Amino acid sequence: MSESPTVLLPRPRTAEPNALPIGHQRDGFEIRSIVGIGGFGIVYAAWDLGLQREVALKEYFPASLAMRGEQGHVLARDSDKQSTFDAGLRSFVNEARLLAQFDHPALVKVYSFWESHGTAHMVMPLYKGSTLTAWCKNPASEKTESAIRSIFLPLAQALDTMHQQQCYHRDIAPDNVLILADTGQPILLDFGAARRAIGSTAQAFTVILKASYAPIEQYAEDHSMPQGPWTDVYALAAVLYFVLTERTPPSSVARMVSDNYKPLAAQDLPFSKGMLNAVDKGLALRPENRTRNMQEFEQGLLGHESLCIDALLNDEPITAAESTPHTQKMPHGHTAESAKLNNKKRLIAALLLVILACTALAIVWKGEEAPPSSQREPVLSIERKNPEPAPLDPTAQAFDEVRRASSGSVVVELEKSTLTIGKDLLRFTLTSPVDGHASVYVKSSDGHLLQLLPNPRVPSTAVLANTPMQFPPANEPMQAAGPAGENQLLVIVTEQARSFDHLLQGDHYGYGLVKPGTTGGLVGQSPCTGDLACSDRVWSSQFSVFEVD
Repeated sequence: MSESPTVLLPRPRTAEPNALPIGHQRDGFEIRSIVGIGGFGIVYAAWDLGLQREVALKEYFPASLAMRGEQGHVLARDSDKQSTFDAGLRSFVNEARLLAQFDHPALVKVYSFWESHGTAHMVMPLYKGSTLTAWCKNPASEKTESAIRSIFLPLAQALDTMHQQQCYHRDIAPDNVLILADTGQPILLDFGAARRAIGSTAQAFTVILKASYAPIEQYAEDHSMPQGPWTDVYALAAVLYFVLTERTPPSSVARMVSDNYKPLAAQDLPFSKGMLNAVDKGLALRPENRTRNMQEFEQGLLGHESLCIDALLNDEPITAAESTPHTQKMPHGHTAESAKLNNKKRLIAALLLVILACTALAIVWKGEEAPPSSQREPVLSIERKNPEPAPLDPTAQAFDEVRRASSGSVVVELEKSTLTIGKDLLRFTLTSPVDGHASVYVKSSDGHLLQLLPNPRVPSTAVLANTPMQFPPANEPMQAAGPAGENQLLVIVTEQARSFDHLLQGDHYGYGLVKPGTTGGLVGQSPCTGDLACSDRVWSSQFSVFEVD
């Protein structure tokens, strides 16, 4: 059983002029059908001949720059397009490498990627579902605010995960959001226009824009109007506008000439003011007036931001415990004059309470600099300080250290992600890109960090490159033992067998209990030190298993 549902998108096509023919075999994959063609690539439904499973295979093929040569090779159309073609190829590979490190249910998983035949390829799950456009048009779809929020909150969180690595999607649109058929979970698709920012340097690689969803800075592509998290905020807000109104918002270019945007909060729509305000602020034309990041957009969706703004605009006091502004009744015996005087005294305290409420309930600012502008529109602003980030627990820090040290990911396929205590066994298939040695850790639902493998009964866990290996081994069954809850697992593959003596492990029913304070260095101590020169890179993957009674 794969980590994600197999099969995607309705009506796969069977022939396209630029696509590889059906039945063509490339690098161990057989083309079964054509799922879609975008500005930067072609997505095929393919059969993995090695692992015997259906996958999505994406091939870098920018139609305006490329042509198909002999034996399916991809070539730049002419010499003056070669540099742009190469820049796009590097971007495709870099983004595949970056996406392979992400682990968020609303982001496409990348199993592997490589370069061959003059181009690059990416292998992903083949999801089953319909686009958000089709979801909106389906009369059976539940279009309540709760259902809509359950789609857009995961998307905002997934984009925030990308933004933490300075990677921006830049092509968010209803057709690039898939709603899974079985769970209703949204998946963000088509990262062809995604770009990792390197400082403030603009990368000269033209993208194909969707006019109704692209903010004005995407048309500039220069230093005068830099892109950032606010760029994806605009696009996601535009998609939400489409869902709420069933029409596309006016394009940002048209609005630069004559801004006829009518705020949703001023329209009669059956949604909360908080959600409507989140859309309006996310669609602010000028970047410096727009919602700054996905965390702020998420808070707006939850209605926290509108609470603070309403209080300020109406000069009404608010406390963090109250959900709406209120009008205080005048005590018996007080005149209107004394009330006015008391209200003046209260005003400063009220404003302080508003600031505290905004800090507690609204936006967590990350400190991005607003794009420069010599003509800023007046905006209501409150000076906020960045809160101190919550410290990671030692296990989370240790897992994160492994991720940063990894050259890439291993492929893990769970037999079951939910295990019944006292009945089900933990079983998964591990496929490594190299020959090496595996180790497996679990942070149990009760907070213990255990090394499951290797252990005294299974001291060696060798794996072969590109060969699915069953874990745990057949002679080491691991039954769900509780307590109920989430178990976070970390699988590591190193090229050389490593020592774990430094972890000072205690015994826990035959497994290594990693003692608090010694969680650093979960990859083990490499033999490649001193006079012994050898390659000993690291690959890893992290996933969760849930135990239930």
